[in-house]
Amino acid sequence: MDYFVIVCEGKHPVAPINVSPRIPGWMLGRVVETPAEQPLQYVLNPKYPGNPKAMYDEKSVPIMHDSVRTALEAAGVSNIQYFDAALSNPLTGEVRHDYKAFNIVGLVACADMATSQLMGTSSSPMGDADFHSLVIDESKTGGALMFRLAENISAIVVHKQVKDAITAAGIPGFVFYGPGEWSG
Repeated sequence: MDYFVIVCEGKHPVAPINVSPRIPGWMLGRVVETPAEQPLQYVLNPKYPGNPKAMYDEKSVPIMHDSVRTALEAAGVSNIQYFDAALSNPLTGEVRHDYKAFNIVGLVACADMATSQLMGTSSSPMGDADFHSLVIDESKTGGALMFRLAENISAIVVHKQVKDAITAAGIPGFVFYGPGEWSG
């Protein structure tokens, strides 16, 4: 088993993002144009006074802490665009600049549809399939280290090499789901 779906659950309690930029085209696996105004602005939700987590997979523009970027680069991941970001905490007034907005370039269609379990029926297995239990067909990954799953673009898939680099860096909050474990 060499591939995992990566999710950052964060330390508990976690401070979710309340406000994030809305820029079309992110999460589609394509290169996005450089936003005119940087840093991109994010605001934590003041109702949840927890800690920020290492990576937020915001639907419009995801962000990650610099420690995650360093671990990904050490693992050899090279298909990510990074943009400056500012993460504000309205409770403390702190503005952090140690986060980057990120765009993963590359969608890979590698769900093993014969052994994965879908939730209900989907009119299309590409982009929006809901999985009860996802299994990756590793022969279809092309050896990619990190990518979005073409069948469900909310799933970020990483190679064991990336998992090991993040784990070795001691970055808290990540969960790596193996075959049949991820649902989404």
